[in-house]
Amino acid sequence: MSSVTVPEKAQELQNIVRSISESEKERDDQERVLRRIDEVRTALQAATVQRQTAVLLRERTGQALDVSGFEAARAKLESKSRGGLPLDQVFLDARHALEGFAGELSASLRQTWKAWATAQIQEVSPARFVTLGPDERLEATELYESMKAKANRPKVDSASILTFCSARDTLSALLQHAPADAPQGLVELINRLDAGGVTLGELTDADIALLREYDQDSWYTVTRKAN
Repeated sequence: MSSVTVPEKAQELQNIVRSISESEKERDDQERVLRRIDEVRTALQAATVQRQTAVLLRERTGQALDVSGFEAARAKLESKSRGGLPLDQVFLDARHALEGFAGELSASLRQTWKAWATAQIQEVSPARFVTLGPDERLEATELYESMKAKANRPKVDSASILTFCSARDTLSALLQHAPADAPQGLVELINRLDAGGVTLGELTDADIALLREYDQDSWYTVTRKAN
């Protein structure tokens, strides 16, 4: 016959239940902490991307945005983490701070980028493209359209900034020797010639003089019809 009394068995069972309960609580706490860490990590990555984009924007355009919120959120989480795992609220506060920073910076990036990029585009006169050679004219048009597309993107990222600035620099180089004051008459004349079918008899002395004045005469050759 067992010497263990009923109360002792009850106490032993309670101890087992308590141990299981504590183990489950530890497991739940571990899962909670891991979940919170993943949430903060995701928010941190998004905030880091926005911060890097803002830094690149400043480097390439001189437009500076306030990124101090990033360090403030990171430093607050670090200070609350000393001495062990942070409380649940600390994780939540850190995530909200990082998400708020990323959201505000993203909005500022869009506004600042669009204003700056639009100003750069407005400095370009597409009318000057007609004074370029055919291949250069096509390249200039493609670069110009690329710049407009990047300027109007709903989300600003590093790739858009780099591509836009590269297109702007290349277009600037193409237009370096193009006349800045190409008259409308020259634009219309070049468009007529490029459309084809214009005979020498249809060109006036003024047309030819206009082409020569803006160094466009070398782009065209005169051929005789077969019949």
